[in-house]
Formats: sequence, structure tokens, C-alpha cells
Amino acid sequence: MTKGKKPSESYVGKSVRAKEARAPLIGKAKYTNDYSFEGQLYAYILRSPHAAAKINSVDLSGAKKISGVHLALCGRDVFEHTNGITDHLNPAIFGGKSTRLPIMAVDEAWCYGQPVAIVIAEDERTARYAASRIQVDYTPKEPVVDAEKAIAKGARSVVPEWDDNVLIYVPFMNGDTQAAFDQADKIVTTDVKIHRFSSQPMETRCYNAVWEHDTESITLYGTCQNPHPLRLVLAETLRMNENKIRIIASTIGGAFGLKMHGHPEEPLICLMTKLIRRPVKWVENREECLLIGAREQQHKVEMAFDSDGNMTGLRDHFLANIGAPSACPGWGMAFLTGLTMPGPYKVENIDVHMNAVTTNKPSWNAARGYGKESTAIALELAMDNAARQFGISPIDLRLRNFITKDQFPYPSPTGLVYDSGDYGGVLLKALETIGYEDWKDKQKAALAEGRHIGIGMAFELTPEGGTIPGTMVAGYDSSSVRVGPDGTVRVLTGITSPGTHNGTAIAQIVADELGIDMDRIEVLQGDTNSSPYGFGNYSGRSTIVGGGSAALAAKDVRDKINAVAAALLEVEIDTLSLSEGVFSSSDNGDATVTFAEVCYASYTRAYDVAMCIDPPLEATRTFKPPGISHLPDENGRINPYPSYSNAVYVVVCEVDTETGKIDLLSLAAAHDCGKVINPILVEGQVCGAFAMGLGGALTEDVQYDANGV
Repeated sequence: MTKGKKPSESYVGKSVRAKEARAPLIGKAKYTNDYSFEGQLYAYILRSPHAAAKINSVDLSGAKKISGVHLALCGRDVFEHTNGITDHLNPAIFGGKSTRLPIMAVDEAWCYGQPVAIVIAEDERTARYAASRIQVDYTPKEPVVDAEKAIAKGARSVVPEWDDNVLIYVPFMNGDTQAAFDQADKIVTTDVKIHRFSSQPMETRCYNAVWEHDTESITLYGTCQNPHPLRLVLAETLRMNENKIRIIASTIGGAFGLKMHGHPEEPLICLMTKLIRRPVKWVENREECLLIGAREQQHKVEMAFDSDGNMTGLRDHFLANIGAPSACPGWGMAFLTGLTMPGPYKVENIDVHMNAVTTNKPSWNAARGYGKESTAIALELAMDNAARQFGISPIDLRLRNFITKDQFPYPSPTGLVYDSGDYGGVLLKALETIGYEDWKDKQKAALAEGRHIGIGMAFELTPEGGTIPGTMVAGYDSSSVRVGPDGTVRVLTGITSPGTHNGTAIAQIVADELGIDMDRIEVLQGDTNSSPYGFGNYSGRSTIVGGGSAALAAKDVRDKINAVAAALLEVEIDTLSLSEGVFSSSDNGDATVTFAEVCYASYTRAYDVAMCIDPPLEATRTFKPPGISHLPDENGRINPYPSYSNAVYVVVCEVDTETGKIDLLSLAAAHDCGKVINPILVEGQVCGAFAMGLGGALTEDVQYDANGV
């Protein structure tokens, strides 16, 4: 077999500079908004100024009179041309309510900012002005804004056809929790309120839909994490065949879950180009981006302990204020919060109840962490409170209750199977890195001076690569590897990159599998007409499944190349070696042939040296990560994740108790993320995650008043 590069020359494990980084740095990256086409038109969406209102009438005549306006439609007009848009992570699968919804408000506005009308014009300014001339007659209703009030007896249903405001309720129960609490030596109760904050990528969403006159089809250039699933949603909603829709996900300037499919603007802009037969572009403004919500939860965490501080039972009945009904998969974050309880702690008796509650706030979409960060926030605050109640170190209490490294694989009480870990080791590594004992001394000295230094720590268990049966969250993915006659390589993959440079990681993997320089490799993503069917970017899966499938395909192609190289050198395959692009054999002295020469012969000598292979030098493979199980256990539970990474962050800050000013003094993070393909890319993700977490903790809070505005 081909030995490939020497181990010291392996790309995997090296901090290779991101191949995709240069274009954005020099201003040459082409984002969706950079695309313009002949006859380009622009859309502006008029949104509801009310959180809850009956729509009595929509008068579009004022907009239609404006010069440069090509089309103006209200929700009822759009409804006549489309089916409802549905969430492919449909709550009905889990016993919740079905969410096939109109693209725009028709008779009722369910939240502030819901689309009510749309104008298409020669330029965005004209479209915006024309929209201001639309007259909408509303009858405002008292909005349902608070989750507790939304589930109270007699509360008005946000959706009139529903009998209550619970989109979905899921219990996660195991063992005898009541007995654990009855026998507990100490019970600690912690109320945790997680405020509403979401992802805000530098690039907002943008869609540019083009009508292809020759094929009577639509090409959508869009900021989309999941091109193939979006294509299916559009086909269903627009009453078209899938093969009449092409999605091209251009360079994406950040996503963090916010650009997962399900937004009403996706089919809406496509419908406009279908009706007008000209390109139509819509660019989200920052206020519209801020409407997309996430994370707002209320927890009542109760922990039962024995006299030694071992947790024996956990209860958590929590509410998630998911806002108005939506076809986006945001509600699943609340489900994941419940599913990932009790995190890293070894307690069998749990009684966790999740209520995802609809209100008249704007809808959730996915956000980085996808509910697992909320699990960590609730559990870690509760553990700190418990440590104070016991009068012991929060470190000792965690170490006492962590699952130990000899207990893996560990079946969690919700049905997950944690594959591996050393939770105590990760915590101790983070503490060692920050110099915890030194900071404790500095903390005491500062207090004597009247200064207040705090030291905080938190553990997060982050299963990644999730899959849910019966949905477009499918778990596996596919890649094609194509080697040309000149020895250059193209990798086409179903995953996408929201700016995380996973294309570089995939190129590293393929380069090692083929034994060539990674500069010869190009990774192409995000085009449904060329990429093999895939499910895109979500749940930290891109390098797992994109890299895994590319590695399998590269191995298949490498086997073909090896066979032809052996035929050219007239040796056995297992005597071959490949170094710096040149094949040689231990059985044939100084005879050599270059990688490029072998590739050329594979295409041009199909009936002599390449008789042993089926040309061309291409392969498509699918990677189904091991460890996932969709076969329910005796309690109906499944394990939807292949990997269970984990991390500890330790932070030191000083607080001015008079002004509330916070100065960050030191930070350390320890991550167990498995095999690292590219350390510098991992460091970038860790730094970005810290910045996002710091923003959520200290500066970000999307607030709505009692009127839901």
C-alpha cells in the first residue's frame, strides 16, 4: 500500500493556515450580496408593528403607484401561491403540535416583525419607500409575552386554532426521584433565568433568487447552512419539483445556527422571482437580524444530596419562551436542554420536564450551543449554589459528582451514551493553566484592600453531530473526490462552511490519504447541482462527517492510483511508496513515476496499464458516524450523537461593587475535543466561543416590553 508522506509530514494535526482566509482578508471573497444579475430587482418586507393583532385589511394601492415598483403583495396573495412552510424538525414527531405555517401573516400577526407585505422594485430604496405607502388596518390584541402567563389557565392562544400555548412538552425521567429526595440529607434549590440573546453574525442573511428561463427553474444564491434540505422545503412550499430548484450557498460571513433553513424569506423571495421572472434580492438589516431569538428559559433546579455531598436526585421543571410559531428548528434547543441533563454528573434519578411555550415574541432559530449551553448554565449555577450550601469548594463538589473516566461508555439517564471523557482531568487542567491557587491568594490580598476579585468555573458537555430519525437532521453526509489527469484534486462535499474553514481541515485529511501536497486540493461546497446530497452545517458536524466521507472517498481513489502506479513500475502494490509526489518501489531499484504521470496514464491508457481499474479517478462515499443508535431501548430512548466533547472554562474578574464595572483579569479553557485536525482552527473556535459567551453573560439581552415590542 502507499505509505504516503512521512508521519512527520502529515498535514493532520498541524496548524495549517486556512486556505479560505485570504479572500476575505483582501476583500476578494464573494458573498451573496455581491451577486447581481441583469434585470436585478430588490425586495423590501413590511413587518407588523404589533406583537398581536388582527389584520382587517391591507391596501397595496399606494405602493403600486410608485414609479419603479414591479410587484406588491400581502400575506393573502402569497398564501394563494404557496403551501405552508413546515419545520423539518417537526414537533409533531415528538408528540407536539404541527408547524405548517403561512409564509406571511394573513389574518393575524403573531409577533412584532412578522412579514405582512412585500414590495419588489428597481432598487431597495424605492421598495422601502413604496412599503411605507401600504395601509394596513390592524386591531391590536393584548399580547402573550410571558411564558408563565402563556400556560396559565385561561390564557389566550397565540395561534387561534390551538387549544393552548405549549408547542411541545417532553418529560425526561429515570429512576425513583421521589425516593431520592425523600431520603436526601440536603436539598438545594436554585432558580435560574436565562435571558433572550442570540447569534449575530457579521453578515446578515441575504437571498438572491434568479429565474432560469431556459429550464423554467430557480437558482437561489443564499446565506444558507443547509442547501439540500432548504431545496426540499422550497419545493414543497412553492409547489415545484426539487430538480427545478438549485441552491448555491456562497461565502458565508458567520452563521452560528441563525442561517439554518426555515425562515419565511427563503420561499418568499423565490416566489417573487417565480412570479416576475427576474432576479430578486433581499438583504436583512440588523434590526431584522436581532428579531431572531434564542435561549430564553426559566429553570427551577432541585438537587438532592447525601451527607457526603454526592448527588442522588435531580429535578428541573423548566419553561422555554420560544416566541411565535416558526418553521425554523429553534424549538429543538429546549428539547436538547432537557435531553442533555444531568450533564457530566453521575446521578441516575432525574425528573426533568421541558415545556416549549409559544408567545407573541419573535421566533427562535438555532443558536450556537443549541440548548446544551443552557443545560450548562442551569447545572453549573446550581452546583455553585450547592457548594456554598455545603460550605465546600466548588471544585471538590464537582470532582465528587463527575462521571469518572473508568465509567465510559456511560449510559445517561436520558438515553444518551457518552463515548469517552476525563471530566475531572479537564477541570484540573483548566485550573492548573490559570494558576488557580495563586489567584486564590491574590483574591484574599485584594479583599484586604477592599477590592473584589471573583473566580468562576463551569463545565460544559457538548455532544455534537446530532441526528433525529424521520427528519432532515440525518447525521450522515457524503463527499466526492475527483483527481484529474494532471493530478489536481477536487473534493465536493454536502457540508457547508459558515466561515469556520472546515474546507482546510478536509483538504488536510484528503492530502494525507492521497499522500500529496494539499495545495493540489480544492474543496467545493454549497451547490446542490454539484455537491453530493448532504445536510450541511449544524451541531459541530462538518469535519466529522465531511472529513470522514472525504477520507473514505480518497481511500477509494488512492487504491485506483496505487494499482496504476504498480502497473507502470511493474511491481506489486504493497512495495510502493510515495514521497513528495513521486512513486517508487522497494522491488524496482531507481525506477520512479510521478503522481501526475500516474493520473495521466489512468485516463489515457485505459486498455493497458489502467486495465485494472474503472476510470475515472473518482469516488463518492458516505460517512455514517459510529455510536449513533435509533433503535429505542426499553424506555423508548435513543442515542442520537456520535461524539461527546467537553470543556471547562475558568474566569477571573474584578468587580467594582459601586459601579458594577467588570474587568476580566484572566481566562483559561481546557477542551477535550477528540482528534485535532488543525490546532490553530480549534483555537480560533475556542476564542470565538469565549467572546460570544462573554457577550451573552455581560452585554447582550434582547428585551421586549409588556406589549411585546
